[in-house]
Amino acid sequence: MFPAEIAQIGGSPRNTYRTWIGYFHEDEEEKGFLLARHLISAARAPARAHRGDTASETVRVVGVGGDTTWYGSALRERGLQRAVDADPAATLLQTVPTRWTPTEGREMTTRLMDRYTDISVIWAASDQLALGAVDAVRARGETPGETVFTGGLDLSLVGLQAVAQGDLTATVAASPLAWAQILIYVYDYLHGIDFAARMGTEIFIPPETATRSTAPQLIQERERYDEIDYRRYSRHYRGADAQDLIGAPGR
Repeated sequence: MFPAEIAQIGGSPRNTYRTWIGYFHEDEEEKGFLLARHLISAARAPARAHRGDTASETVRVVGVGGDTTWYGSALRERGLQRAVDADPAATLLQTVPTRWTPTEGREMTTRLMDRYTDISVIWAASDQLALGAVDAVRARGETPGETVFTGGLDLSLVGLQAVAQGDLTATVAASPLAWAQILIYVYDYLHGIDFAARMGTEIFIPPETATRSTAPQLIQERERYDEIDYRRYSRHYRGADAQDLIGAPGR
């Protein structure tokens, strides 16, 4: 839902429309920030010492952004800029828009690498864009995860697999289990147990950063989602002692 649309329907849940019970969304700026911070940190790591790099060397960053018609793209890029501004060793050269396809990720990364030398971080606004960027990095003779560090913003299965293999350095987004928790809140609400007193009506879903050390476990967990008894986390079924599935989302 776009900010302008929110204003048109009352600005907040349960204000104009009683059946609009809550607004649940991810913190897009924080996702962009966490990914950029992790990539910049990785680019400064001792693993690059074989190229003669030092911790004080400038980390040259480019961004492969998303579709500018979606407001979340600007928020993700704001997070990228915030991470660069917070690190005196990092500089953001340019961010280019796309329409989310891997082909554009590859093509835009190729153009950026033609335009700028010594790029060490390619921040991508989605896992699909990041995978396209990896193709371009390899075509240039660079090694993903060693000489150029790339990541995306989806926490998708394909993204997790690429992180586990070392092609991507990280992927960041809310866990699917966080959205399962939201569905539990809604289910309980429909059974007379309102989440608003405890959680409020506007809930941010916290992002999670998957790295090479954590991605394999996250992949294994996804294979077991169907085995979870979600009733254990419902106050309708378990009463006030029911615990949240992965920890309560933020207000």
